[in-house]
Amino acid sequence: MLFGYCLHAQAQDSSALINALQGAGLTSLASAVQCANGTQAGQNLINQIMSGNHTVFAPNNQAFDAPGASSAGNNPDTCVNIIAYHILPGNFANSSMNSSSLDSGVLPNVTIGHTLLTNSTLVQLEGNKPQVVAWTRNDSNGQIYFLNQRPQVNVVNTTNVGNTLLVATVDGVLQPPDNITSVLSENNLTAVMGLLNMVNVPGFYPNGTNATAEGVLDANSTHGYTLFAPTNEALKNAGSSLSSLSNNQSSLLALLGNHYINGSSFYSPQIMTMTTNSSNLNSSDFISAAGEPFNFNTNSSGTFVTSGNGASAKIVKSDVLTENGVIHVIDNVLVNTQSDPSRASAAYASATSVAGQSSTQTGPIGGMSTSTSSSNNTSNRTSGATSVHAASAWVAMLAGALGWAMFLLGCL
Repeated sequence: MLFGYCLHAQAQDSSALINALQGAGLTSLASAVQCANGTQAGQNLINQIMSGNHTVFAPNNQAFDAPGASSAGNNPDTCVNIIAYHILPGNFANSSMNSSSLDSGVLPNVTIGHTLLTNSTLVQLEGNKPQVVAWTRNDSNGQIYFLNQRPQVNVVNTTNVGNTLLVATVDGVLQPPDNITSVLSENNLTAVMGLLNMVNVPGFYPNGTNATAEGVLDANSTHGYTLFAPTNEALKNAGSSLSSLSNNQSSLLALLGNHYINGSSFYSPQIMTMTTNSSNLNSSDFISAAGEPFNFNTNSSGTFVTSGNGASAKIVKSDVLTENGVIHVIDNVLVNTQSDPSRASAAYASATSVAGQSSTQTGPIGGMSTSTSSSNNTSNRTSGATSVHAASAWVAMLAGALGWAMFLLGCL
């Protein structure tokens, strides 16, 4: 009896959502929901959408007709992943305007929210967190558009459906972030990509074979990182500084580690709140893999990241998302050769502990409307946090950094 009631309730939920989307003229999205409803995962997703407040980025019919967007076909599993990446838990309405306006930062500020996409074949963030989506608004014309989408996807209009859904119609199907190899290539970070491919990590794979640094960051055991990646021009301009370090392996190891936070994905809204002292994060959360602190400040010229010794760079492109972390592009190499292994170890332990807590994220990440509840969850702590093996691999990766300097010198 109870099982039959649950099936009836699920059918009602899916029918209500499908009817609402069809009534709004979003017939292609309604078909995708109907397709997803053919799996248990899809039924669970639909039930989740119909309970509590959610924000829906709803591709219009033209979006589904675009080349490549219709590749899902009638595959229910693919339909589930597509829908999950277009749904955000919580209310993302701009209360200062009206209840049906989408909250959005104004360029260069960005709004970021967790979606419902948790499929481990597509997402490997720390703590088993769902993948995020990022958007901003062009101040000159008011257009809201999404970051990390090619071609650009825009918000067409927004409306409320019932009391629990804010629906923002968009003109493209959002694609989840790809692996770091593809992301670096798409963003023309070729020098960084070459750097990562030049550094070898001995015995990283279970069969004892070596991996490149890029392979380590791409590995299933790597969950969460924040990489400050210099532009091609920045690496070229740092040629003289890097030349002087070419025979000093320990200094090179520290310099490489001071561009990276291990085990945590920090997005630009979190960095911005740090600069205004309105964040629940503190400086101890921003420790590099070499154990040096990162500091941030914002002025009329932009947002800057400073390493422990004072080396500074401007963030010229934020929130470049990958399947297991985030990249912020900077305009200078952070030439800091100092290190503190004990502080790096403590910071990593703290990051894995935080990642092992169960949390529910509703509303923008780093924004005042963010609501987070946490409780210790030992079962998630092991599976969600970056593995000790991955942390050790990072140390091993640093041990090959001498190859980085030789690569850079060869390219300058």
